[in-house]
Amino acid sequence: MLALRAGRVPRRVGAAGWLAVATLAAAPVPLAAQGAQPTARAWRASDVALASVFTVALWIDAAQTREGIRRGYDELNPILGRHPTVGLVNAYTAVVGFATLGVAAAAPPRTRPWLLVAALAVEAFAVSRNVQAGIALTF
Repeated sequence: MLALRAGRVPRRVGAAGWLAVATLAAAPVPLAAQGAQPTARAWRASDVALASVFTVALWIDAAQTREGIRRGYDELNPILGRHPTVGLVNAYTAVVGFATLGVAAAAPPRTRPWLLVAALAVEAFAVSRNVQAGIALTF
């Protein structure tokens, strides 16, 4: 999330945004098609959908944060600090993405959707705050 600075105009994100959304939202091949037997920890289609939407929201938040850094906005995430580098934002995004999906994979199947919805809610809030700060992503 970024703090708003007066007088800033939103910029556009082009084809790279569409490519990232399409890549991150692609669902894996079902287990049955691979000849594998589902296990007690197998992900349901709804789990994969939630994880995909979370990943897209995380990517959008990271892209907005990088744009905010370029514009001189203050970052509100205390872990990143007020003026993080682009490299720190990228590393943080990777760690948060892998950690969230790893915890979801290790969680019991009944708990997994709740974890993914909570992570998605945090990212949706961050993206909406970034839009309010004037950092909208247009495709």
